Amino acid sequence: MGAADGSIFTRHTVSAGGFDVSYLKGGADGELDPVFYLHGMGGAGKWEAFHMALGTTALTYAPQLPGWREGQVPEGISSVEDYARVVVDLLDAIELDRVTLAGHSIGGWIALQVAVQHPERVSSLILSDVMGLDVASAPAPDLEAMDEDAFATAVFGKLGMIATAQAYGFGAEWENVRKGPEFERQWKGRSLVADLIKDRPTDPELTSRLPGITAGALLVWGRLDGIAPLAHGEALRAALPNSRMDVIDHCGHLPMAEKPETFNRLLRDFLVGVEEDIPDVARV
Repeated sequence: MGAADGSIFTRHTVSAGGFDVSYLKGGADGELDPVFYLHGMGGAGKWEAFHMALGTTALTYAPQLPGWREGQVPEGISSVEDYARVVVDLLDAIELDRVTLAGHSIGGWIALQVAVQHPERVSSLILSDVMGLDVASAPAPDLEAMDEDAFATAVFGKLGMIATAQAYGFGAEWENVRKGPEFERQWKGRSLVADLIKDRPTDPELTSRLPGITAGALLVWGRLDGIAPLAHGEALRAALPNSRMDVIDHCGHLPMAEKPETFNRLLRDFLVGVEEDIPDVARV
C-alpha cells in the first residue's frame, strides 16, 4: 500500500436520510476499518491531499453533506443532530457497519454526535478543530456577526501572501490568503453553518456525554484557531478517556490547508500506529 493507492478514487451518489448524497471513495482496501471523513465549513467535492494520506492505509469515504453544494441548509434539517442522523443513514446505505470516523470543524461536531449516539459504529475517531464544545472560559465566536476580515483572522493562522501550488504546472505562486479560493469556500460555508446553529453555537448536552466515548481518538488542533479555540481542544482531550491531542504551531482553523504535510503525517501515523516527533507539533 502506498501513494498510488491513495490517489485513486471514484465518485458515487446514494439515497440516504431523504437526500441524494454524493461521495468520493478511494484508497487501499486492507485490514483496517474504512475511514469516513466529514468535511468542515468549506465543504467537499474533490479528492484532497489529506484524503490521499488516509487512503494510503485505509479505504476512505468522503461525502458532501446535504446543503453544501447549494450553499444553504436544506429543508428537513434544522440541527447538527439531524446531520448526524443523515450520516448514520449514509453508513447504512453504503453498508459500512463500523468505521474510523473523521471530522473537521462542523464535521467534527457531527462526528461526535454519531459517536455518542451510535458508539458501536465507531472504531476510532480523528477529530480536527471541532466546533460545538461548551467551554465557559473560551466562548465560541458568533459566526453570523463576523465580517469578512474578522472571519479571516479567526480562520487563518497567518494572513497576507503565501506560496501555493501552481494550478497548471510545476512550482508555486504567491496568493493572498484573504482573496484566495480557500477563504471563499470557508466564507460561503460560514453562512450555512451560522444558519444551522443560529443562537446555539455550542452543545452543552453533547459536551456532558463525551466521557462515554471510549473509542481511541486523535485530536488535531491549530494553536491559533479563532473558530474553535485551543481551549476547546484541551477540554475535548480531557473529556475523551482514550484520546491524544497534537497541537500544530503557527496554524489556525485549517491545518489541512495551512500545514498540509504536517496534517497528513499525523493522520497516517495514527492509522498505522506510529508515533514520531514532527516539527512544530506539540503532543498532549
